[in-house]
Amino acid sequence: MSQEYDNTNTGALFGNTRQREGHKDPDLQGKINIDGVERWLSAWFFVYEKDGKKKRAIRLVLGDAVEKPRGARKPAGKYDDGPEIPF
Repeated sequence: MSQEYDNTNTGALFGNTRQREGHKDPDLQGKINIDGVERWLSAWFFVYEKDGKKKRAIRLVLGDAVEKPRGARKPAGKYDDGPEIPF
């Protein structure tokens, strides 16, 4: 018996593999699932000063919903039941 993994309300960030052309390009990119809707997530590392001390932080930006490619196939073993065949 195989159980399907429930990835609702989870996500992951990965190092940006595209060529960074400036500080506007994120350091990390990934996807996050929020209440069943998959969205893009980007993150930037930065340093700021508070009380005379340098502190590190990460800025997160939640992007648009991830669109499924047109003509995307359903995973193997998952078929629409459709109408019953009368024979």
